[in-house]
Amino acid sequence: MTFRLPIIASIILLILFSTPVFALGKLSHQLVCQLSYDLLPSNKQQKIDKLLAQLTDKDKSRINSYNRNKKAHKVTFADSCTWADAIKKKKAYDSFKSWHYLNIERTSTSVTEKTCTKNCITAAIPFHRQQLMQAENAQEKVEALMFLGHWLGDIHQPLHISFASDYGGNRNKITPLVGRCENLHWYWDECLMYPIAKNKESSDNFDYLAFKTELYNLLSEQLTSAPKQRWEKSNTLDWANESLTIIRAKAFNYCQIDGDNCLAKDHQKITITTAYHQHYQAILHERILQAAVRLSAILNKTL
Repeated sequence: MTFRLPIIASIILLILFSTPVFALGKLSHQLVCQLSYDLLPSNKQQKIDKLLAQLTDKDKSRINSYNRNKKAHKVTFADSCTWADAIKKKKAYDSFKSWHYLNIERTSTSVTEKTCTKNCITAAIPFHRQQLMQAENAQEKVEALMFLGHWLGDIHQPLHISFASDYGGNRNKITPLVGRCENLHWYWDECLMYPIAKNKESSDNFDYLAFKTELYNLLSEQLTSAPKQRWEKSNTLDWANESLTIIRAKAFNYCQIDGDNCLAKDHQKITITTAYHQHYQAILHERILQAAVRLSAILNKTL
């Protein structure tokens, strides 16, 4: 079956991916939110658009600056899902920094309700879902929408459920197969998204816009046959445990399993192989699709 983008989707894509140089960590969040938006009925899309129209000029400026868009660029839902990263350096939002992840004990084999009750990703999702549903203040409501979109992306990035001692893989140095990423977390945020063809020698000739268009098309097509109903029948703890299972696998190359203990790897650089890149890129694509489906289901029930 040949997948063809509708005209409206093509316009959205042009807006979404018009910047030549684009951090792929941002792209992952944008893909989650754009795909979730695509799944929503038009009346729910209109509610999202109406909420985003109430963004303050300051927040619009922050989002557009972070995404390297022009100042007058109309902020889409996909754009807005990077807001939680765009405001990380703002002192007023310091308390939300730990909400992007969940630090667990190295002996943990599962995430439960007792693992964390506040100030972490598993607590952030229900908190901002409730705020989106109940807030009467326009600013609080639109912030809840933007936070919620971001949290769904974060919890599906496996290394956001990890260990404090190595900063969730940020201390795990690597020799990348593609890109410029220097640690395992960075590789999963950015370089794992690249095709293997984008190596150091071909970087100058790499067509970013064509790549982003192709990736959006690929994921959109995969979404049509994805087990959406099965993915929807899950909750926040399930999503965290999916990520935990992924990082504890020996092939993930994050830790050494000794009984239940997930021991820290030694300080030698991890070499990212072709097999690793291909295997886990497919898993990352699936995580993006799962996040999009689950976010769409939440928004469809909440808005």
